[in-house]
Amino acid sequence: MRLSPGLICHGESGTQYRLLRPLHKTPPTLWLAQDNTTPNIEYILKQPPKAQDNTEESYLDALAAFNHELEMQRLFAKDAMVRKLVDYIPETEPTGPMMVLEALGNTLWDARNMRSFTMKEIKWIMKGVLLGIFTVHMKGLVYTGRDESENESKSISPDLKMENILLDNFNPETPNDNFRDLIVRLADCGSISKPSTSTSTRQITSLTYRSPEFAQLLQAKSDFHAPGIYDSLNTNTPFPSTDGEKERMIRDQLAIDFDLGSVPFYAADEQCAKLLPTPQPEKAYMWANTMVEKDMAGEEDIQFLVEVLHPDPEARLTIPEILESGYLEG
Repeated sequence: MRLSPGLICHGESGTQYRLLRPLHKTPPTLWLAQDNTTPNIEYILKQPPKAQDNTEESYLDALAAFNHELEMQRLFAKDAMVRKLVDYIPETEPTGPMMVLEALGNTLWDARNMRSFTMKEIKWIMKGVLLGIFTVHMKGLVYTGRDESENESKSISPDLKMENILLDNFNPETPNDNFRDLIVRLADCGSISKPSTSTSTRQITSLTYRSPEFAQLLQAKSDFHAPGIYDSLNTNTPFPSTDGEKERMIRDQLAIDFDLGSVPFYAADEQCAKLLPTPQPEKAYMWANTMVEKDMAGEEDIQFLVEVLHPDPEARLTIPEILESGYLEG
């Protein structure tokens, strides 16, 4: 059924939802809706992703992805750090299937483009994100991306990114008087899955957020107990036009930034060593100097980043260690 503003959708709970407007994509899969009897309460309604083509296989893949996300939403129904599933519109309804999700104010990506965060806000948000990831880990799962096929040679996209972190009670004009009023939640439960049983052929594809071992240097190992997010500090070099060139550029920059040629975890691996660029030890960790020079961080902040971005995943701080360090406490 083609959806349009004003259409009424019936949830399993008996609640009726009136569609207000589509969000983002064309054709849309996300809709802003309101309780038809209490218009001041809004929700997000989510359909299955659109099939890539008109084949039955593509349709079934899209439906499987939706059902996986629904399963994960129900699994985390009682966990405070994950965006809530409020209701479900079954496939027996003309508008179904659709998930009814709580509506939160902004994505982290949108919020950071509205104004600068204070350091206290940054630490509070970091703590919320880590608690969300830890919630996922406690169930023996990881928040890395969708693996919609048993064929693990397929690439997956790591979805721990700002667009999938939600903030509520965010003031776009000035910082909150109490930064703890900010509500932080993980979104997109479709990105939650079991750890891969065979990572030797599994390739992470995101270019923006990467821990060093995800730079196509070593595809075989990653400690999912450590967050390992690498938000690259880009140089003034223009981004090449092809994906392959982007991969190589970021791979090389990561290797230089963290002097991976001197780290046995990479240098001792035959496949990895072939991909390492010419060592430039004089440029190692210059990103830290840049952050200090631009007054982006202090000595304590830099030390924290060095520890959580350690190139050897066995030496990198785990989430419990980060939380216990006290760094994120205000």
